[in-house]
Amino acid sequence: MKCEAIYAHSSEHSVRKMCKVLELCESAYYQWLKGENKRQEKYKKERELVEKVRKVFEETNRVYGCRRLRKALADRGIDLSEWKVRRIMRENGIYPLTLVKYKPGKKEKPDGRYFDNLLQQDFTSVKPNQKWVGDITYLKTKLGWVYLSAVIDLYNREVVGYSVSKNINSDLTCNALGNALIRRGKSKESLIFHSDRGCQYSSKQYQNKLAENGITGSMSKAGYPYDNSAMESFFASLKKEFFYRREYATIDDVERDLFYYIEVFYNRKRLHSSLGYMSPVAYRMKEMRLTVA
Repeated sequence: MKCEAIYAHSSEHSVRKMCKVLELCESAYYQWLKGENKRQEKYKKERELVEKVRKVFEETNRVYGCRRLRKALADRGIDLSEWKVRRIMRENGIYPLTLVKYKPGKKEKPDGRYFDNLLQQDFTSVKPNQKWVGDITYLKTKLGWVYLSAVIDLYNREVVGYSVSKNINSDLTCNALGNALIRRGKSKESLIFHSDRGCQYSSKQYQNKLAENGITGSMSKAGYPYDNSAMESFFASLKKEFFYRREYATIDDVERDLFYYIEVFYNRKRLHSSLGYMSPVAYRMKEMRLTVA
């Protein structure tokens, strides 16, 4: 306490006189001051580091845990251990936000037929346009339910097509598939499209669209969500990391934010552990360069 008092009043009084009054050796004070300067410098560097971590956390939509955040920091030249990232997050109240999801209602009976399960929970793919998966999720808004149908390429977990509507019908899934075909083009080799057994996928309209584009259909076993876990994982991330943290009054607002999350963040920025902590687009571009080389 004596050293702190002397330091606090050093601009007003002589250090020597204060040491004499407080019966403290001058050398002891300067030794303490040397250590205090080091402590202040360490504290300053720590605060700068915390701000860097917080900035990257905000840039990634506040959804990363310590492992993904550590990789995102490393990509920006900030090399920290997982333990230190976890400590900084815990001590500074930096926590990824997750919220409870809504349960969807029942689906209608199909008017088409079911495909066999060709994937058998094998969600690996050695090249693009080999295995696609699709599904529909329910999004609760102030104007009621809004439905999102999405298509993911298992090669790099990239969302290659999606469609939004207030109506859950075959047009919704056909539009999502059509967008994927526009983006990726008609596959020159065999392409498997896997989905659940919902009526929007088992309808004749949808299955005719698959046949017209030379796509082989595949469906999950009834009551087995793990057969399409890649899509379940994407929808869970979308809702917990983004959608449930906002409120929507119009479908235009929904479409705008979905475009941002899918096209700007998820496909191009979000790090995926299954891709070696790379974004889907970065992974695809890297593999393309390696193939060309």
